[in-house]
Amino acid sequence: MSHKTWIVLANASRARICERLEGEAGDGLHDLMDFVHTQSRQKGSELGFDQPGHVERGMGSGLRGGTDLSPRSDPRHKEHERFAREIAQYLDQAVSMRHCERIVLIASDPFLGEVKAQLGPATARAVWAAMPTDGMALSGRDLARRVDALMAG
Repeated sequence: MSHKTWIVLANASRARICERLEGEAGDGLHDLMDFVHTQSRQKGSELGFDQPGHVERGMGSGLRGGTDLSPRSDPRHKEHERFAREIAQYLDQAVSMRHCERIVLIASDPFLGEVKAQLGPATARAVWAAMPTDGMALSGRDLARRVDALMAG
């Protein structure tokens, strides 16, 4: 039986998904989907930002009354998480519809961890190999060799 493997190449602003059918001649890779997330490239000031907030703690919550300052949230990190979630949802749907049996993730660090954290249980089990590097520049035979090495162990 031939296995369909999806190779996901990603960084925080771009992702590419290729399909590989086991036993195909040549590099055997076919581009399926491209994702571009331009917000991840913007400066935090262009995205807007959250100032520390003044939060009232009520007596009913089991805590003493008073105030609390919440930490700032990094808008670029939020965009990275949003993009990771978008990729993960696409992969979750593909696995549930049996469009692929195995997944190889090649993504920049720490974006690889962000994508893996967003995957559903079935998709996480389908991840055959993962490599923390920005593989967006890989293509053709170079990509096929890298994937072969990852899948071999």
